[in-house]
Amino acid sequence: MKRIKNRMKFMQRVTESLSDMIDTLEGLADYDCTQQKPEEICIFSIDMNKGFTRQGALASGRVEEMIEATADFLEAALNKGIKVTAFSDRHTNSSAELESYPEHCAVPEEYELVEELQDLELKPVWKNSTNAFMTGMGNLLTSSYKTYIVTGCCTDICVYQFAVSLKAFLNQNDVKADVVVPLSLVETYDGEWHNGDLMNVVFLNSMASNGVLLCENVAL
Repeated sequence: MKRIKNRMKFMQRVTESLSDMIDTLEGLADYDCTQQKPEEICIFSIDMNKGFTRQGALASGRVEEMIEATADFLEAALNKGIKVTAFSDRHTNSSAELESYPEHCAVPEEYELVEELQDLELKPVWKNSTNAFMTGMGNLLTSSYKTYIVTGCCTDICVYQFAVSLKAFLNQNDVKADVVVPLSLVETYDGEWHNGDLMNVVFLNSMASNGVLLCENVAL
């Protein structure tokens, strides 16, 4: 009986916490970049490739639905002269990451960016792990940026790891700049042991607790 009561109390606390997290996300405002110079803004697009959207073991309809909005946002940024970096998973059949995830992004039909981003003439930065920051991005960042915007998939894996790593790197180097994640431009997948809605709520709130700024949309 005691275990049952403890379980009920635990579930009640979890439910209340999730409710608070959802309320926080539903009340977010937009982030305004319209008063900033293009050279003060840097945008990252993470894993908007064919293997995570349209075909392959890790393709997700949830992420696919975000393609048009992502392409529109990146095109608007490029037209304003804002720097955009597009990361994409690219593995070999012997990549160590494939010991933890199903085989993915090992062929061009999966690791290539979706056509909508290819049309923007974006050249992908290839990554062989979930964390794009491991590609040496720290060496490429400049003190002129005041805002870093992180978009793409997956909210709880690649986006989370990159955004938190970037913020930690900026903190380590005493750089005061915003790392921004717009909810309208990040998404994750559904799976047997992976509830996309739950992962979005938990990991977005975790990003916020690590100093990442959340918003609904970004105005350029």
